Amino acid sequence: MRLFNSILVVAVIGSGLVVVAQDVFQGITKEPRPEEYIHWNSASFMEIKSELQQSLREGSGIFGTDFVYLNGLPAREHRAHNVQFIHRSGYTQPEIHENKWDIYVIVDGHGTARIGGERVNFIEGGPNEGQYPELEGAQEYQVETGDILHVPARVWHQMVTDPNETITYALINIIH
Repeated sequence: MRLFNSILVVAVIGSGLVVVAQDVFQGITKEPRPEEYIHWNSASFMEIKSELQQSLREGSGIFGTDFVYLNGLPAREHRAHNVQFIHRSGYTQPEIHENKWDIYVIVDGHGTARIGGERVNFIEGGPNEGQYPELEGAQEYQVETGDILHVPARVWHQMVTDPNETITYALINIIH
């Protein structure tokens, strides 16, 4: 019986060592895409912010609001994420996504993130321009430079600032 127990102990310990020694990265396909190795440093961010501010001054906002963006890493078929840089001021409409999670990285300014609740005061079938729906029952978070915010799919959300204030953030869209 001792011999059996000894063999059993050696077998269990030996199999554990094999598991520990396996390369967890083995078998992962490597597809180098050097054009996607991107580093946005403070100087490049200042250039992006300047371009966004210029677009806002030119009145290029979405739905007639003070909301402009640049695609930092446009969507592609081979990956489930993209990156946008967004600069906004004042009111912008609430939004919701079926299959997209948002990660906000606030890089300049401050504002209020409203998450959850229900959209009210929106006229279905009407033009988006000129409508100012709100989120009723949303949680509010005061956000500022350095904050990170995660918003899951299928949740209403809205980012607003005071009328004369601005906020700039990197928006990482995770698409499922």
